Amino acid sequence: MLMRTCARRQLASSSRISFTVPRARFYSQQPDVSQKLKQWRESAITNSQARLAAWTDSAGQQLALLGSKLNHLTGYELVEELKRQVVEQESRIDIARDASRQAKTAYEDAVAERSQCQREVNDLLQRKSSWSDSDVLRFTNLVRQDHLNEQAEAKAKVEASEADAAIEQEFQKLTKAILNRYHEEQVWSDKIRSASTYGSLVALGLNLVVFVMAIIVVEPYKRKKMAQTFEKRIETLSAETKEMVERIASRVDDHLVKQEALLAPLVASQEINTDAPLPMNDSIAQGYSLPVDKREIMAAGFGAATAMVFCGALLLTLTR
Repeated sequence: MLMRTCARRQLASSSRISFTVPRARFYSQQPDVSQKLKQWRESAITNSQARLAAWTDSAGQQLALLGSKLNHLTGYELVEELKRQVVEQESRIDIARDASRQAKTAYEDAVAERSQCQREVNDLLQRKSSWSDSDVLRFTNLVRQDHLNEQAEAKAKVEASEADAAIEQEFQKLTKAILNRYHEEQVWSDKIRSASTYGSLVALGLNLVVFVMAIIVVEPYKRKKMAQTFEKRIETLSAETKEMVERIASRVDDHLVKQEALLAPLVASQEINTDAPLPMNDSIAQGYSLPVDKREIMAAGFGAATAMVFCGALLLTLTR
């Protein structure tokens, strides 16, 4: 008994261990799974963004290529080239203005320096009687410097004049480029306008051709198909009406035959009793001849009914 109890305890402990170990493994593997899902999500987002960027770049390139081809076909490339020339000419004018500004500044500096040198020379000349050796040396240097300043002033003046002339020349080029661009844009717009006019005329001609073809070909074909359909319907209705009338006429004939069979004994008795005429003979004869009249009346009625059915079918087809 004690051995059985020990065995049961060992089995229970082993089962607990077997249940707890996979559970521990599951909880230990759960962070790894979440980490892998997070990495997969991030990689998917990165790949989608890369694909979207590549698609956007390719679409932009294709649109640019399409625009260039369209400009080449319509002749707008020349207008674009003139636009670039205008922009470049504007930049050249800015450069020329900067050069002219610098040349004017250099000329003003040269004029100021020469004026300063001339003032010093005039001061020395005013006290010429009291010159010393240093004053003589200073006067010699000032005269030499004044000569150099005069040359620099003349050179700066020429450069400033040339810069102004360059600005004027570049401005004239800019005006010419703008006029060329305006002229080419007008030519391009006239070309596009004429092309649109011709395109409208071609579209109008195509519409007119389609309209004429519809009147000449389509409408007769439609009328023919409608007539064929109408004839088929009329034939179908006529056949159905004829079949119905024949069926009703056969029923009436059967009914009349039955009536004749019922009246045959009366006619035979009337022939046997010819010696004793009765007032009833006329009624019997009339009764015998009655089915023939009724047949004619029924035939006329069925003919009228047939005509009414045909007219109704015709009206129904026309209304459809």
